[in-house]
Amino acid sequence: MKETGSIKSMFDKIVRRYDFLNHLLSLGQDILWRKKMAKETLNGKTYFVLDLATGTGDSAKELLRKGMKIVGVDISFEMLKVAVRKIEGNFIPVSASAYQLPFKNQSFDAVTCAFGIRNMHDTEKALGEINRVIKKGGRVLILEFSLPQGLLRKPYLFYLKKFIPFVASIFSVRSAYEYLGLSIEKFYNPSDFVNIMEKCGFKKIKTFSLSFGTVYLYIGEKI
Repeated sequence: MKETGSIKSMFDKIVRRYDFLNHLLSLGQDILWRKKMAKETLNGKTYFVLDLATGTGDSAKELLRKGMKIVGVDISFEMLKVAVRKIEGNFIPVSASAYQLPFKNQSFDAVTCAFGIRNMHDTEKALGEINRVIKKGGRVLILEFSLPQGLLRKPYLFYLKKFIPFVASIFSVRSAYEYLGLSIEKFYNPSDFVNIMEKCGFKKIKTFSLSFGTVYLYIGEKI
């Protein structure tokens, strides 16, 4: 995919301040979002989980605290290097594209993906690969940003388009965080994304609105 190289390059460049800005710009909410995803992954047993777009490993760390065994996949090798330094335990890093996961069919009990699916511009191809590597009866759990409705929408757009790039320009690469706002604005609304998940073979889909609708957790099952 043509965009994969540019996305990889962008994340390689912002890795040094990535965790700091995630926590700062979300006011620490990103920690709670990942805890929610990890909690929902549990189903009474130890899972073998693929954490897709694992980045610097914050989601993987939460999953490991729940006793999971994790394979963390990311296209950014620089991000993975940070994850390896941060994580102790059953974590295997793999540098690969979501469009061509190097695993056999039905390899994992679950796949998690926090704030990565909107960067996979061929969404159906990525979800198809996710479906392929999940065992029957397994789950996909996707955290992703969304635009809130109602009175919050305009202030949130200002926050995305003006405030976040300004703060990022002080600590990191402004253009990467301008892309963040643009990618959130262009991403599917929750009902449309649920329809795409269903089209790609997932059933019993549940959604959780978090932080006033600025983030959604999507959970689907492979039947």
